[in-house]
Amino acid sequence: MILKRLVHKFAKAKKKGKYTVCPRGPHSIDRSIALATLLRDYLGYVESYKEAKKIIKKGEILVDGRVIKDHRFGVGLFDVVEIPSMNKAFRILIYSDKLNLIEIDEKEKRTKICKIIGKRAVKGGKIQFNLHDGRNILGENTFNTQDSLLIQLPSQQIEKHLPFEVGYTCFVFQGKNAGKIGKIAKIERGWNLNRALIQANGSSFYAPFKSIIVIGKDKPEIKV
Repeated sequence: MILKRLVHKFAKAKKKGKYTVCPRGPHSIDRSIALATLLRDYLGYVESYKEAKKIIKKGEILVDGRVIKDHRFGVGLFDVVEIPSMNKAFRILIYSDKLNLIEIDEKEKRTKICKIIGKRAVKGGKIQFNLHDGRNILGENTFNTQDSLLIQLPSQQIEKHLPFEVGYTCFVFQGKNAGKIGKIAKIERGWNLNRALIQANGSSFYAPFKSIIVIGKDKPEIKV
């Protein structure tokens, strides 16, 4: 039952009786969707799993500027999926049990925001940051977990550091307020309490650190 729920979690658009591919890759299984499922059930560019697999195997789909040939590769929060032959690019928004696709332009598809979820020292005295989409990147020791980085795709060059601080704009991607964009008004840290007060559209609510990602200061740095 649990496996069935995970496999079908993001398949709200699937037709009855259709096989849904279980995703694999850097994102967690309950926070991603397989490329084959995306092409067939969400974009509607193919009619069958077999057709989707063939297109992907031919290298016609890019994720974050890289060709992906694995039909089960799972795309997740803020990933950029590009179909060069159709001159189309989309940013993935996944929150709670919902998935949204936002079509983006040439400039947008070359940038991405990633949340820092861990950091450690590596050889040479450098600091390696672990990002929410599974990538690792070297940066300044002034960056902290919960901060975000605006990076170039596919080079991973850091364009901007977005600290997890009061006054910054964030996106809530899980919980009852998932999908909301607001300002961080207060940050509370404790032994068993790590949450932020978010002000959005005239109302306020608390969200745990793990549910939010900083996306800009006065406004989002990317289209969401």
